[in-house]
Amino acid sequence: MKDYREKEIKYLYICYMLLFLYWSTNAFSVLAQSIAEGWDRLFSIVDVVAIASIVSLLSFVLDSIISSNTKDKLVGLLFIPRAGATFFSRLTKGEVVDDRFLKEEAEARYAEIITALPKNKKEKLIFENAQWYKIYMKYQEKGSVAQAQKDYLLCRDLFVDTIAFMVMYLLSVVVFGNIVRFSTDFLVSMLTVATLTNIATHKKMNRFVNNVIAIDIALPKQ
Repeated sequence: MKDYREKEIKYLYICYMLLFLYWSTNAFSVLAQSIAEGWDRLFSIVDVVAIASIVSLLSFVLDSIISSNTKDKLVGLLFIPRAGATFFSRLTKGEVVDDRFLKEEAEARYAEIITALPKNKKEKLIFENAQWYKIYMKYQEKGSVAQAQKDYLLCRDLFVDTIAFMVMYLLSVVVFGNIVRFSTDFLVSMLTVATLTNIATHKKMNRFVNNVIAIDIALPKQ
């Protein structure tokens, strides 16, 4: 499943490295001056490029050691549960809007699950996610489900990697303060990307969850 992020994540890091060099270091001004005055000053760029590479590498490492469950919690800002863990509760409240199936039809199809929903909030989240996952396992190879999952995971990882790069950037300002300067423009840019990718992740997650349900309802009950 990791093939969903091969090019996009690479482009994200390249973009952040260039913005890092432009807004938070003097690399581009030194480069321009070197071109104008000769290349003897070019060696001074090596430090900032090395730091930018270190920030990117540590961001990637941080992303790699963060579990999928933790990534979902970060996307939910530690208080919004995954869509699959609340689907049946949201269905009964009329909060699931999808023109591929009727609310009444879905409620009838999953009446046993809805009736068995625990009262305890934590237990309910675990129960709902487990029930949705059982349905998902039947259709995980379906084209629309697999693509929706890839879209969701890509948006999630773009968000997490942006947060990781932001953390490493702020640490680099502290550790390499004599070379790396704090840039409001760079921080605002990353916060903007983080906000947009977070919103996109929730939309793609809901689409992924609903795709599974739409296919299950459309097909004869097994």
